[in-house]
Amino acid sequence: MTEDNGNLDIFKQYVKGFCKINDISPRKPRFETIENIVVISIKNHLKDGVDLDCFKILNLIYQIVGKAGIKFNQQLLLYPDSDRVARVTVSFNIEDYDALNIKMKDGNIDD
Repeated sequence: MTEDNGNLDIFKQYVKGFCKINDISPRKPRFETIENIVVISIKNHLKDGVDLDCFKILNLIYQIVGKAGIKFNQQLLLYPDSDRVARVTVSFNIEDYDALNIKMKDGNIDD
């Protein structure tokens, strides 16, 4: 259900809309489709820890995905030779991501 199939990516629109409402740059979460994987990459701007905007976006994603029961992977990417977090990525198989969009479109995510 990615945009190149002519369908709307409801989850992406929701996350970007959340960013706009909360004065977070809508470019902060970057969505990419790489082969059969959808990757959401969120850049961290703090030297120590995770910045609040990054945390808010991750929290939103986890709340929605958890309620929907969709499988995902998370990965922390660190700067070389340090413990500083460069970005956090959340990835989905394309089938799971499509199922998430369908659930959001149909309103089948439990509160």
